[in-house]
Amino acid sequence: MKSIVDQSHDFLKDVLHKGAICIDATLGWGKDTDFFLKNNVRKVYGFEIQQVVFEQTVSNIKDSHFVPVFDGHQNMDAYVKEEVDAIIFNFGYCPGFDSQVKTNPKTSLEAIEKAVYLLKKKGRMALVIYPHEEGREESKAIEMYLKKLDSHAFYIEKRTQLNQDHSPYLIGIEKLK
Repeated sequence: MKSIVDQSHDFLKDVLHKGAICIDATLGWGKDTDFFLKNNVRKVYGFEIQQVVFEQTVSNIKDSHFVPVFDGHQNMDAYVKEEVDAIIFNFGYCPGFDSQVKTNPKTSLEAIEKAVYLLKKKGRMALVIYPHEEGREESKAIEMYLKKLDSHAFYIEKRTQLNQDHSPYLIGIEKLK
């Protein structure tokens, strides 16, 4: 069976094309940005708040379609001025780096609200959520917000492993209108 991150890529793949605009809202080491770029999209914005991670990832991704942004994802609307085809978030912390620096409910919700607005009709957003002890509050806040979105405007699904508590899970969102 595929990992949740691989499932998130499968969910997003259908909306990727040569003219696609994408956002990697939690850049980290650039795995999701690499996925977008390998699908020959027009542009990928990548948001990161940790200087060392940002610099290393930017130096590793040598592609003119990549727009690195050293800022929090909650500020994406200050950089992205066009409709977006695909957006991905991986909530929590950057694996292999400072686990004390992590996403939080306030800025994550602000980012998701802005991402929903930026998403074009038929665009998709993947939220990869890690409901570890500190991430439970964030995951509950995200789900409460998403449950309030109009079901005629957004299709929202949740993929989870039923027989394991606190396993990572995927929320896939498609903007219908």
